[in-house]
Amino acid sequence: MKILEIKNLTIVNKNTNQILLDNISFILDKGSTLGIVGESGSGKTLTGLSILGLLDKSVFEITQGSIIYDGINILDLSEDEIQKIRTKSISIVFQEPMLSLNPVQKISTQLSEVIKLHIDDNPLSQNSIAQDILVKTGLDNTQKILDSYPHMLSGGQRQRIMIAIALVCNPDILIADEPTTALDVTLQLQILELLNGIKQEKNMSMVLISHDLDLIKNYADKVIILKNGMILEEGLTSKVFSQPINSYTKDLIASSPQKLVSENCESSRLLNIESVSCKFPINNAFFSKNRKYFTALENVSLYINSGETIGLVGESGSGKTTLGLSIMQLLNYSGSIYLDNLELSSLPSKQLRESRCDYQIVFQDPYSSLSPRMTIFEILSEGIISFNSNISKRELLRICSELIKEVGLERSMLYRYPHQFSGGQRQRIAIARALSMKPKLIIFDEPTSALDVIVQKNILKLIVDLQKKHSLSYCFISHDLKVISSISHRIYVIKDSRIIETNNTDELISNPQNDYTKKLIESSFIV
Repeated sequence: MKILEIKNLTIVNKNTNQILLDNISFILDKGSTLGIVGESGSGKTLTGLSILGLLDKSVFEITQGSIIYDGINILDLSEDEIQKIRTKSISIVFQEPMLSLNPVQKISTQLSEVIKLHIDDNPLSQNSIAQDILVKTGLDNTQKILDSYPHMLSGGQRQRIMIAIALVCNPDILIADEPTTALDVTLQLQILELLNGIKQEKNMSMVLISHDLDLIKNYADKVIILKNGMILEEGLTSKVFSQPINSYTKDLIASSPQKLVSENCESSRLLNIESVSCKFPINNAFFSKNRKYFTALENVSLYINSGETIGLVGESGSGKTTLGLSIMQLLNYSGSIYLDNLELSSLPSKQLRESRCDYQIVFQDPYSSLSPRMTIFEILSEGIISFNSNISKRELLRICSELIKEVGLERSMLYRYPHQFSGGQRQRIAIARALSMKPKLIIFDEPTSALDVIVQKNILKLIVDLQKKHSLSYCFISHDLKVISSISHRIYVIKDSRIIETNNTDELISNPQNDYTKKLIESSFIV
């Protein structure tokens, strides 16, 4: 029995007249999960927002179509009438809970707001209802959480609170818009199992929006494939994944990370890390004996050979990025880090600065790490000029042109600014910037986590091709074990600031020894 039907929905951008959703139609059945898959800009989130009447009317216009819920066309309702449906009957969980939760209000205030509006205006009842829904979403110490502000909680806790707010009124339909994108794989599995369990218990219907194919494959009953605002393919999830018809669907399914490196590489040691520890002060006590510290790394040792990629995998807060920044000599640490047999921390400042050509880093979000005020030519030139101030403008242009071409972009793009590029193109520019120093080692810190699967596949292939061409060594940091296993010769698993397991990639995946590693592999849908 259908509970929601969208007919011939078309949405345009009023400012540009661009068609963002083009005549799409689909049905959501009672108690079922519909997966919506597509790359960024395909119209996935736009579809979810239109169901709840959350589109910015100064930008978006629905030119035709209907959204039928419970026999009523939502598009015909006034704002007051839609308010009665939102959260109570149809609710939504947004992608980034830190942006969705009010940073200046306690969790209790934000939960009570929904309860007061739709369930009970008695403050005592509100607190009881709030605690009950937090328990159902798997949270402990509920009163402490209710008294907390969003920044005081972890990403997993914030996402569970968003789910609690969405589910407190027992809605008929839940729209989950990329609910696990920002979470570690173990947390992803917990959140999805939580949503699926509540869905079955309440016979709730769910629209699951994602670009993660494994997620959709395992949790959606039906799926629609969106591209450029159009539905290219739809049907039962099992059939679409086993017998795709559209070429784009085939490309999506084929984009799941495949093994890109062989097990063989040089045995000459490039980087050696011995017993590295890193602590951060958590209070500012005047006397040293009263100071407290958070241990971000504890007695970590690893090595990287020339031309080798090691994968560093672990959950948020495990110490992955701290280790990367320590290698880059951007944090204070104890222990030893050797690059080409030089202990970096003991080098004089001038020699340390000269050594920085040999190791570079590519960050997770290129939009944040590329200066919005500089052209791509200026971004690529900056490092080259700092180490070679006498270089001619002509030679600089030649080098930058080669760099931009090497990462698969065109020379004409050198005079554009970062905001004029897609996420995948910006990441290519960040890689070109790292290559400009002709390094021996590049650290990649979650370089593909924010990218769509097809773009991700292309970036990973580029990274491997560059490694073969220039004999580069990589430290690849990620919480995505599928990505790590596709690109790494060896893997280090880090948890709670320590390395808990290491092995060759194939051996670690097929025969994990640590319980946490086994949990990571299970959560990643690798086997």
